[in-house]
Amino acid sequence: RNSLTGIRIAVENGGSYQVELDNLAGVGVSLPALLVERAEGGVPTLAALRDTFPQAARAALAAARAAETGGGVGSVLTSLLGARSLEPRDGGDADAVLSRAEAALREGRMTDAVAEVEALPEGARVEMASWLAMATERAATLAALDELAAGLTQK
Repeated sequence: RNSLTGIRIAVENGGSYQVELDNLAGVGVSLPALLVERAEGGVPTLAALRDTFPQAARAALAAARAAETGGGVGSVLTSLLGARSLEPRDGGDADAVLSRAEAALREGRMTDAVAEVEALPEGARVEMASWLAMATERAATLAALDELAAGLTQK
C-alpha cells in the first residue's frame, strides 16, 4: 500500500515511480503493462495539461473556424483575437466542445476531457494532437493505477 501511495504521488508530480513498482513486483504483485512502460519517465502532470490547453485550444478553434468560414476576413479577425468560451456550454461546435473539455480538465476528469477533444472536427483535432497524446497517456495511466489498486484491495 505504501508503494501504491508512492506511485500516486509520483504520477501527480510527473516523476519516476520505478522503485515503487520494483517493490510491488518483488512481493509478487502483477503489474499492468502500461504502468511498467511509463515508470521510468513518468507521465504528464495535470498542471502541465492545464497550462498547455489554452494555446492548443486557440489553435484548434482557429482551424475549426477557418474550415467553417473558408478562411475569410471574419475568420482571420476571430482567429487573431483568439476569443473562445471559458465556461462550459452546450453545443456541438468546436468552441462549445473545447469549453467542456477545459471544464473537465479543471475538475481533473481526464477521461471526459479526452472524450470531448476526440469529438472535435478533424482539423481542430489535428491542432490538439500533442495535447491529446499527453492527456490520453495520463488518463490511461490513471486507469491502470486504479486497476492496480483494485487488485491490491481484493487481496
